[in-house]
Amino acid sequence: MAKQLKIYTIDNKNEEKSLREKSLPVTEIELKDSVFREFLDDLLFTALHSEEQGNVAAGGIAAPQVGEKKRVFYILDYDTNEWKLFINPEVTPHGFAKTVTKEGCLSVPNREEDVLRYKKIKIKYQDIDGNWKNEKYSDLNAVSIQHELDHLDGILFIDRLK
Repeated sequence: MAKQLKIYTIDNKNEEKSLREKSLPVTEIELKDSVFREFLDDLLFTALHSEEQGNVAAGGIAAPQVGEKKRVFYILDYDTNEWKLFINPEVTPHGFAKTVTKEGCLSVPNREEDVLRYKKIKIKYQDIDGNWKNEKYSDLNAVSIQHELDHLDGILFIDRLK
């Protein structure tokens, strides 16, 4: 049964240091490993129950936010209202248009700021079975993906403020 993981925040200096480290790719062996799959269940469960840790409801969660240095995250797809898993994602802008959106983060409690990001993106990623997929996203979904991808590179949204 899935369990809730501790969400790391910048309020704790050791946790902040961990949040700012770059994540490692998920290997083919890990993709088939029951322990890794259990972690993915726990990560989603944590996003779904983030309010219980004093945080707001999550729109996404990345492995580094719970102390795992793995290139994996979930977002809540605002078009389908379903959670979507991205493993080893690679994101590129789709066009030049940018948008400013108010962002918050489970790891940066009680703070929301306007952040400039690409309006449309392309993403290449692996699904739970290791299959590579290519998709395009726009607007809030694109912003969410860029926000979560930053976590995999040790970047917090507050680092993007002017």
